[in-house]
Amino acid sequence: MNKIYTLLLFLSFSVVSYSQVILSLDDDTVYIDSIVRYTKNVKSDSIKSLNSFRLAKLFLMVQDAEKYKEFLAEGNRLKTKFPFVNDAALYYNAYSFVEKGDLDGYEKALLQANEKLKKYRYKEAYRLRAIVLQNYGILQQHKNNENAYMKLLVNEAIPIAKKSGDYELISGLSKAVGIIFMNNNEREKAAEYLDKAQKYIESATKMSATLAESKMETYIINAENLVELKHFYDAKSILDKAFSTLKDYPESNLNDSYFYSEGIYYSKQNKHSEALISFGKGIKSSEKHKNLVALNRLKFAEYEVLFKLKNYDKAKSNLEYLIENTSFIIDKKNYYKELSKVYNATKEYSKAYYYSNKYNVVNDSLKGDKLTNEIVELEAKYKKAESEKKISLLQSENEKAILQANNNRLNSMLFGVLSFLLFLTVLFLWSWNNYQKKLSFQKEVNHKQELDVLENEKKLSISNALIQGEEIERKRIARDLHDGLGSMLSGLKMHLNLSKRDHKENDPNINEMLNDSIKELRNISQNLMPESLMKLGLEHALKDLCASHSNSETTIELQYFIKKASVPQHFKVMIFRIIQELLNNALKYAKASQILVSCSQNKDVYFITVEDNGIGFNVAFAEKREGMGLRNIKNRVAFMNGKLEIDSVIGKGTSTYIELKI
Repeated sequence: MNKIYTLLLFLSFSVVSYSQVILSLDDDTVYIDSIVRYTKNVKSDSIKSLNSFRLAKLFLMVQDAEKYKEFLAEGNRLKTKFPFVNDAALYYNAYSFVEKGDLDGYEKALLQANEKLKKYRYKEAYRLRAIVLQNYGILQQHKNNENAYMKLLVNEAIPIAKKSGDYELISGLSKAVGIIFMNNNEREKAAEYLDKAQKYIESATKMSATLAESKMETYIINAENLVELKHFYDAKSILDKAFSTLKDYPESNLNDSYFYSEGIYYSKQNKHSEALISFGKGIKSSEKHKNLVALNRLKFAEYEVLFKLKNYDKAKSNLEYLIENTSFIIDKKNYYKELSKVYNATKEYSKAYYYSNKYNVVNDSLKGDKLTNEIVELEAKYKKAESEKKISLLQSENEKAILQANNNRLNSMLFGVLSFLLFLTVLFLWSWNNYQKKLSFQKEVNHKQELDVLENEKKLSISNALIQGEEIERKRIARDLHDGLGSMLSGLKMHLNLSKRDHKENDPNINEMLNDSIKELRNISQNLMPESLMKLGLEHALKDLCASHSNSETTIELQYFIKKASVPQHFKVMIFRIIQELLNNALKYAKASQILVSCSQNKDVYFITVEDNGIGFNVAFAEKREGMGLRNIKNRVAFMNGKLEIDSVIGKGTSTYIELKI
């Protein structure tokens, strides 16, 4: 904002540390002009009047007296018809008392405006009341009643501002509380309010002529307080935020305070060269803007660094400038004290005594205290100075040699201790690393052993299941041989004995019985190991199986979609047995009229599907009972690392899906 850099009494925050000057960053002429155009074109007299008052305040800030009076008169001309605007005008017209130097009149006008605005529940009314209370509180601060100002901000102004929803205003009031705490060296409490101020200003979206400047000022003050708390990381982060904007505005008077905060950030970390560079930039900027308050702060901060660096000539120059250019006696008192310290450090005891005496005289006049013991000590030093000069030259060399020897011995001991600690640290890390490696290796071995045990248990379980299945198969074969073929052969033997006894020719029934026995033997052999599977392959064996199991009640259809099967022989037998068991179960329990068997293969996965239109069954119940047929199927599928899924609906049939890894 292109504004004249000046100090307004009625906007001052503190006579000691901070003063609210008209800050300058970007050019807000376009923003102000847009409000001027809107105000001139708006039809509502109430809006035109209120905007005229706002413009009057903006032009007062930029020191355009002509425009200020023009828009103030326009606002007063239109206010009479509207009660709220009429009451708000009390606040805007109060500035005329400041122009006359009538602070009592200004104070009364503020109190009257606050009282009148209490009855309104508009956001604008809350905003104006918060501003009125802030300005009234500043007047109390100038009367050395800072406690009243603090209570007014915390208990009234901030709660009312929150009702207005104006985040920039809430931020400014919180910042004012933080500054009061800073001035009283209560840095932790200041940090709490400055953090709130920063959060509110960063959340502000409503455009205003002072938003950018308020944000930068909040960053700078917050960073300064964090530096004093030695929260250097947070302070640097906030300073970087401010610099990201200020680097584009090298002529802004916000740089005066920015370089002060940056300088003390370096100074508190004993980065003296960087601190002096920052203070130098700030001094140059403050001189350009004729900002005496900022210039004095920067000069004193630079003095403190120069004193640490023992650059006493430049340090004295800064203090002499400050004594000459400050108007506050309390500040001069402190500068006398510091100047006494400088002369004491340079062993100019007469001058040290002189300025220490001046400090005590001022201090005594301000507080009524007696002269401190420092005067006596400096006086004694001054009287002894001449005699000590002769002795000091002789002693200095001796002391220097002793000090050097002590330093060398101390450095050697320190180096030895550090070397030993470093050796212990390396040894510990090496031992710890080896221990961790051994521990990791042992965990890996244990994990592998656990996996091997689980795998062996799984293999043993499958093997036991297969053995159990084989035993059941043997029992079935024995039963078929005994009940089927055995009974047929026994009957055939009886017929042969009868024919031999009666000397009869062979009975025709004997040939028929022989044929049935041969057929039964062939069926048993086919069940054990189908000849077609061995000679012609899996497809022909499955076709024979489906054909042999088909009957007048049930039709079994095979769909074989594999042109060139790449399946090992023992897997073919497994597949054949699985399908054989599924068909046996379907024929035995399903009462189906149609059964469909489908086989397909995709790379190393073999797919089997068996579907029937039978009566279906409860899969969950069957899995709990798990008869031998279902168990055999599951074991064979598990042996081949396959997956089994059974989908059955009562009255609609059963579908079995199997995936086998080849």
